[in-house]
Amino acid sequence: MKQNIKKVLKIVAGILLVAVISVTVYFYLGFFGNPVSKLLMKNSAEKYVAENYPDCHIENVGYNFKDGRYFANIQKEGSMDTNFFVYADWLGNISYDSYESYVTSGHNTVNRMMMEYRDLLENAVPQQDVDYTFNIFYGDILNDYYGKEFDNLNAYNAAYMPREEIILDKQYDYSEIGYKYGYVCLYVNDEEVSVSRAGEILLDLKSRLDSQNLGFYCIDFVLELPRKTDGSPYDDKTRINIDYFLWDDIYAEGLEERVQTAHDELTAYYAKLDAEKKDY
Repeated sequence: MKQNIKKVLKIVAGILLVAVISVTVYFYLGFFGNPVSKLLMKNSAEKYVAENYPDCHIENVGYNFKDGRYFANIQKEGSMDTNFFVYADWLGNISYDSYESYVTSGHNTVNRMMMEYRDLLENAVPQQDVDYTFNIFYGDILNDYYGKEFDNLNAYNAAYMPREEIILDKQYDYSEIGYKYGYVCLYVNDEEVSVSRAGEILLDLKSRLDSQNLGFYCIDFVLELPRKTDGSPYDDKTRINIDYFLWDDIYAEGLEERVQTAHDELTAYYAKLDAEKKDY
């Protein structure tokens, strides 16, 4: 009797072990892909790249569990902007590559400009050097790759870098294009929320950037009270909010009036949008 029980327990344990291994393998393959398929992907990609992009090489091979496709990351030595993906199914059959949408379209160049400009801004105005708290602070280069943003009050009039100036691997001088096409988004938390304080912060920001020959064309700026301990806004109504405010309009004389006007116009614009939504 005992031997039969032991035998049954061994069988049950074996079944459970097989089940656990099967489930583990299933989830592993689901998230990380099949090693054999990755090898097929690598072999196919090497041949594909040699035939179509002989000056490029495979950086790595991977699997996207979201769409079940295998991919190879392709790069060109010495190029800042030539990196893209080749995709294949589990048998290694190449489906397409993203060279045109990533490289020749200007996508990679635009992203590189954005990151380089953001780094310069962050280094030029460190949080510890100012007496106001950044909630959001980043920059971008307005350009025609993505098209103009039309969900903002003054976006229509903003200066955008023409498509022909987005050049593969070009090393840009941000002291030049920053003033022409630079965009900054700055959300500040401060104990004083007033037009006067907003003007002080804008003047301080402009002075710090200008001293390092770095600027922007326009800024989205929000001044609001410090947030609660849970991270939520202390008071949504107590804020100064302006968008696409020009660098050239940030100077001491009459600044408070210009900020107040810009704030009032943007507030009225959002109120109009809210009213239109309610009509639907």
